[in-house]
Amino acid sequence: MKEKLFQIPLSINLKEFFFLLFLICASGFSTIIQLITLFCFSLYFLLISKKIKFVNRWVFYISLTTISIIQLLFLWRTDYGLNYAINTLLISFMWFLALQASNIVVKGVFDINNIKLERILKIFFKVNFFLVVLQVVFMCIEMKTFFPFSNMSAGDNVKGLFRNSSVNMVVMSFYSIFFIYRKEYKYFVLAIFITLLTFYMSGLLLFTGVVLAYVFFNLSINRKLKVLGVLLLILLLFILISPKNVKYVQKILNDKISSKTDPPRKLVSFDQTLDHWVSSSRNFIYGSGGGKFSSRTSFITGGEYVGWFPQKLTYLSPDFEGNHFQLWNSKILSIPYKDGTSNQPFSFYNKIVGEYGLIGILLFLIYLSIPLKYYKHLSYGRVIFLLIFAYFLLDYWFEYFSVIVFFELFIFLDIKKHLQNTTINE
Repeated sequence: MKEKLFQIPLSINLKEFFFLLFLICASGFSTIIQLITLFCFSLYFLLISKKIKFVNRWVFYISLTTISIIQLLFLWRTDYGLNYAINTLLISFMWFLALQASNIVVKGVFDINNIKLERILKIFFKVNFFLVVLQVVFMCIEMKTFFPFSNMSAGDNVKGLFRNSSVNMVVMSFYSIFFIYRKEYKYFVLAIFITLLTFYMSGLLLFTGVVLAYVFFNLSINRKLKVLGVLLLILLLFILISPKNVKYVQKILNDKISSKTDPPRKLVSFDQTLDHWVSSSRNFIYGSGGGKFSSRTSFITGGEYVGWFPQKLTYLSPDFEGNHFQLWNSKILSIPYKDGTSNQPFSFYNKIVGEYGLIGILLFLIYLSIPLKYYKHLSYGRVIFLLIFAYFLLDYWFEYFSVIVFFELFIFLDIKKHLQNTTINE
């Protein structure tokens, strides 16, 4: 029976329902709810889990969790105190949740039938699509227009199930690659449409660049032309929908990047991280420690990033306060046009190098060992694997959970299919 595009199947068993619920909770529509529900899922997983696949992940997650917890023993630090301890416990808690989220994803991938798992992915996608439609309708009503995207910031409201539009853009870009490889073109059009509507310009540029590079080096001439034609059509549509965002990108590329007096603070953050990394043997090997240089945790406990963190518990490590905090704080953001992704010091690379040094880099390479091992056997997973390296420039995705959850879900589903085909052929 032919599947209807907007039909949401209800015939799923309890295991599949809980996995779908986990994906919705991990999406992060509310930070507090996300942390609480992921903790509950983590406890449940610890109680019922028996078989775990690909323990290479454990080396990465458990090592970084352990390194972060060990900071509690650094009693000789001059800034040690309750606020320091809470900062350390929070980053350790983040890594613990990231580990358990990864375990739940991998167990779900290998416990649930492929067809059922793909159905769960589609249910999530459809729910997200419906929410995006509602958000666009609400914008039309609020702005009293049938076309709200003439406003540059309209895309910020296209969040779907996620905490912000940037996460929605990244995850929907994964979906678009997944659907086009499966030749499900109707779903692909919807996925790429949502991706565009977020107007997350940095993410869209990286997505386009990675896809073009992959097409150039891997596909035949005919497929190159087809993909190029689709991208040109999308670009034309994008220009027609929001010319102001196009002009904004042109300004960043032409003026800001080449500016010696006011370069994008994203680039400044990378310079700060490199300088900090080579400033001492300690920083080079160990880094400043989890939550102590550049991470979502360091900004949360810094007191100016979120409204829900108690001001009396704020903590700014000297390394963070002297570097990335100077690039993103309330004083700077009070100046018009000083925000935007090009000025955000957020990046996983800043985090892993600045907070964990050479040890962190080596652990990250261990984390990548499984996808690298199976890379040549992947289909859509190849492009998604390449995309994540580009997206790591944009934010601390391991502390947002949602992007990494879907990254690992798509990658391990692709690996699972390869392993099943290998077993059948043998």
